[in-house]
Amino acid sequence: MVVSAGLKCSLVLIVIGSIISCVHSEEEVCLKDSLQNEVCKEASFFGKDIYPECSDKMKKFVFFVHCVVLLLASCLAKNSSEKVVVLTVATDDNHGLQRFLRSAKVYNIDVEVLGMGRKWTGGNMDFPGGGMKVNLLKEKLTTLDMKEDTIVLFTDSYDVMFLSELPEIVKRFKSFPETRVLFSAEQYCWPDATLAAKYPKTDANNPYLNSGMFIGYLSELLEIVQLKAVEDSDDDQLFYTGVYLDPATRDSFKINLDHDAQIFQNLNGVLSDIQLNTNTTEEWPFINNTVTKQRPLVVHGNGPAKLTLNQLGNYLAHSWSPTNGCELCKEKKLEIKEEDLPTVLLSVFIEQPTPFLEEFLQQLLDLSYPQEKLHLFLRNNEPYHEELVDKFFKEHSDKYISAKRVKPSDFLNEAEARKLATERCLNTACEYIFSIDSVARVDKNTLRYLVTSGYDVIAPKIMRPGLAWSNFWGAVNSAGFYARSTDYMDIAYNVIK
Repeated sequence: MVVSAGLKCSLVLIVIGSIISCVHSEEEVCLKDSLQNEVCKEASFFGKDIYPECSDKMKKFVFFVHCVVLLLASCLAKNSSEKVVVLTVATDDNHGLQRFLRSAKVYNIDVEVLGMGRKWTGGNMDFPGGGMKVNLLKEKLTTLDMKEDTIVLFTDSYDVMFLSELPEIVKRFKSFPETRVLFSAEQYCWPDATLAAKYPKTDANNPYLNSGMFIGYLSELLEIVQLKAVEDSDDDQLFYTGVYLDPATRDSFKINLDHDAQIFQNLNGVLSDIQLNTNTTEEWPFINNTVTKQRPLVVHGNGPAKLTLNQLGNYLAHSWSPTNGCELCKEKKLEIKEEDLPTVLLSVFIEQPTPFLEEFLQQLLDLSYPQEKLHLFLRNNEPYHEELVDKFFKEHSDKYISAKRVKPSDFLNEAEARKLATERCLNTACEYIFSIDSVARVDKNTLRYLVTSGYDVIAPKIMRPGLAWSNFWGAVNSAGFYARSTDYMDIAYNVIK
């Protein structure tokens, strides 16, 4: 016979009530039941009598009640921790997936990645596609035990971050009345705008279904993904939209949309509604929707909003705090053994007359980085410096793995020279390119510090004293040109480091 956790806890309560009745009637407590006999042999811990003022029978009773209360607490704990399965799809490992999995780890969420290592056949996701996600989910759901009230949380991976622990997500999901499946919602009716007229009438801020994030009970979700065959190249959002727009299936499966972003926040189309809070009484930054007055628990940088998610990702999921600074930077920091240091192309550009050029070249030689791990690319565009540069190259070029010179007489413009350096790195065993101009100055530990930072690309921030101008682009607009980010001034003036 199978007894549910809730029924087991009820039985424990009945046992406690029965025992109290027995004691009141002066009957023996620990005689017949095998479990009672086991736990009531001695009313002591580690041989110490903890009830010296009680009779032997009362000692046994009190100790037994303690044991039963602990058992009851265990039952209730098991009953409250219902099974929740968290799934995503990713066929390639990249920074987006790593950010997603890190956010899950921060909030103690165990995620299973579907499709890793398989060839992506879901099309270009800048256009309609993604049916492969439906099919991978269907494969997984059919393998799960159909236990009562198992909940499944599914999200995209490359452009999603968790912002809360799983119990809070489940709690908010259960707060939606008459809801067995909940999809995120967005501003745009994608991929078929003509379907907008078929949506239920609503004054909600985000009226349309987005399939990048949803949560529901296993029984309903399994039926939904089995409703009809979906090709890998079909559009996953169009499939789920069709299920939602059919009144029969919408009512049968009790499908609802998270219009106010109580759980799921899609960014596309609502960037002006999203507030990043970095300086509050809370330890870690968070976002809130200023229109719906909600603090979402999962965020999705859908469509062109991926760049904004990149910015938010520098702060959210315990990545940065006002007191500790960049926690993510500390996590990414690498410890590399001397023999495992990466191979670097030292790419040097002398584009203009430069005072103290000899000191600059000496700094390159003083770098605390093994020269047998360095390639040299030396570009001089200033005839005035040619004699000094030529001397330097002849004396030291043989110390590097390889060395390449570009002279003023080669008549390459700056853009062509920098492109040539990049191509040279790509065509060799070079793992990094360290590009430095002669007008800069470099500490001997700089290169070693950079390669152990854990970041793929690092650039210096240069300010004009007394002005807000810098070389830092906090954001770009839709045309790809400069745009000021919300955190630009704080970064420029070192408020945020």
